[in-house]
Amino acid sequence: MKRTRELVALTALLGSVLAVNVAAMEPTAQVVEFYNASLNHYFITAFPDEAAMLDQGIVVPGWVRTGVTFNAWASPTDSFTAVPVCRFFGTPDVGPNSHFYTADANECATVKQNPDWTFEAIAFYIEPTKSSSCGPVTEPIYRSFYPGPNVSASNHRFLPDMTMFQKMAASSILEGLVMCSPLSSAQIQADAVRLLEQSTFGPNDASVAHVVSVGAATFLAEQFAATGSRYSSSKYVPAGGAANYCPTDPDPQCARDYYTLFQLQTDFFKNALNSDDQLRQRVAFAWSQIFVTSGLDINLAYGMAQYQQIFLDNAFGNFESLMMRVTLASVMGDYLNMVNNDKPVVGVNPNENYARELMQLFSIGLWELNLDGTQLLDAQGQPIPSYDRNVVEGFAHVFTGWTYPLLPGTPQRKHNPKNFLGDMVGVATNHDTGSKQLLNDVVEAPNLDMNTDLMNALHNVFMHPNVGPFIGKQLIQKLVTGDPSPQYVARIASVFNDNGSGVRGDMQAVVQSILLDPEARGDVKLDPGYGKLREPVLFIAAAGRAVNTATDGVYFGQAGAGLGQNLFYSPSVFNYYPPDHMLPDTSTLAPEFAIFNSSSFINRDNVANTLTFGTIAPLATYPSATGTQPSWTSLQAVAADSNALADQLNALLLHGTMPAAMRSGLVNAVNAVPATDTLTRARTGYYLVITSSEYQVER
Repeated sequence: MKRTRELVALTALLGSVLAVNVAAMEPTAQVVEFYNASLNHYFITAFPDEAAMLDQGIVVPGWVRTGVTFNAWASPTDSFTAVPVCRFFGTPDVGPNSHFYTADANECATVKQNPDWTFEAIAFYIEPTKSSSCGPVTEPIYRSFYPGPNVSASNHRFLPDMTMFQKMAASSILEGLVMCSPLSSAQIQADAVRLLEQSTFGPNDASVAHVVSVGAATFLAEQFAATGSRYSSSKYVPAGGAANYCPTDPDPQCARDYYTLFQLQTDFFKNALNSDDQLRQRVAFAWSQIFVTSGLDINLAYGMAQYQQIFLDNAFGNFESLMMRVTLASVMGDYLNMVNNDKPVVGVNPNENYARELMQLFSIGLWELNLDGTQLLDAQGQPIPSYDRNVVEGFAHVFTGWTYPLLPGTPQRKHNPKNFLGDMVGVATNHDTGSKQLLNDVVEAPNLDMNTDLMNALHNVFMHPNVGPFIGKQLIQKLVTGDPSPQYVARIASVFNDNGSGVRGDMQAVVQSILLDPEARGDVKLDPGYGKLREPVLFIAAAGRAVNTATDGVYFGQAGAGLGQNLFYSPSVFNYYPPDHMLPDTSTLAPEFAIFNSSSFINRDNVANTLTFGTIAPLATYPSATGTQPSWTSLQAVAADSNALADQLNALLLHGTMPAAMRSGLVNAVNAVPATDTLTRARTGYYLVITSSEYQVER
């Protein structure tokens, strides 16, 4: 009974706030899936002897393990709420040549009366579903049915992975949630690690313990409420260039500090490794890669800092408000030519750059979309453009009359001098007041004031049905997996369309739904196409956070450039990598691999080597410099025992997925170092893990 109370009290992966001892509720059975290619059948068993017999392949040949497993109870007394799972086999010469399992007592009784099926045994004990969902510390098990060309060929499959389950729709009928598998303490910890990989710049021992203690939903609520980080203020400098300004400025590093984004990069990594508002920073980083500007064009530190602060301040706000803030930002206006965009005169039309990119990249994309992000097709099976030339021209005319904000003490002009101290300001006499063609056959009325004109146009974009799937999919890609299933996209787009209270574009609700979705949560993901390459910024930040690195941010800011991601210096408005990049010769979306090549691969190892074994001293020319120092205390504490070190690295960095061969190689490499040299042993194990493909591809 004590075990049952602890099980009920233990933190739910989707939000219980109670802290309990998870060690007391370990499952007592494991269900193993096998597959027989000649039969095209799946089979599960929780009987160790039966599994061993199938592994031997002598008595019943042709069955191999698929790698799919889930937990159960061996006895009804192992859990107060456990229910039996009935196991049936098709009656010879009558029923299917396969097994069927059910945890539903009524279904079990019904099938027992069906002559097509023969009851074999109680297969195992499991947790029942509760109102079509699973309770605390359990994971859902989904059932699909393959009807086959005849009754004998039909077969059921039971999966703990929703992504895999949904892909079964190509050949099977998806029957849905049928039972709930109890999670072990290791699985609970593994899911906490995965959540931190998705919602922060990387887990460390303390953050993992905290998430295990409070649960995912409570952790996210804390993150939504956390005080936001800020970029340090940089003073205004004229846009004429360092050569003109710096000779009279007392800062000996004037050119670096004011005319590059050095300080902004440094602030970013210092906050990423040390500040508490991790989720806000992660989402702000994602927004910066959707609403792209670049230091290649705008290298004034004070201006770019103000622009990037928009994303920190509005990370969880409403998308329409964020779109308005970005549109009026003087940095964006400069980057995509909305600033000083004149109303039409004879022979000269307004600049279309921002109008085009707002729709193509920042909101709806090129093609009409279904709710699940797939292309909507016309009667001939062709994709439908989401806008045309007339719409681009219409929005270009909306975006006329805006100029840089006034510098103090200067008069308002039609074209104010370049200045990024605030949002653009409107010059009504330079705004086109004619009617404009907008999206969805909407025509903007003439003679509106320019603020109303702008608000109406952006609202027109905001209400387009593409925005939810287009933006939702990109946020999933940035936070969770590069190739999300259409069903995942549809669920998130639905939340974008309505947060449950009738509000459209509530990004806090969207982010929460992305991170708590069944396709995000779980200790391990089995679908081979699931996951994402850690882009350079996330790779180096997570590696640093894992060993509680103290840093002033300088080294990390410099390191990203050699890995193909010079922070805030995107090579184009299309970001460092496109969201539709696919792995060569596959149909798998893998955006980050667009900047992964032999050169950046080697540089990743070099950066990891410097962080692990090097000395990163303070930069002499940076007044706030402290250098970068990983803390090896936690790993050193177990490093004398190579197996204990492997266990700790496996849990923290790979959420328990380290392959046996990798573990063996790591243990051997660590054992090659004297047991008394715990520092080198700790560093060796850590370096081998963070440079492995298992770590760099986050799953």
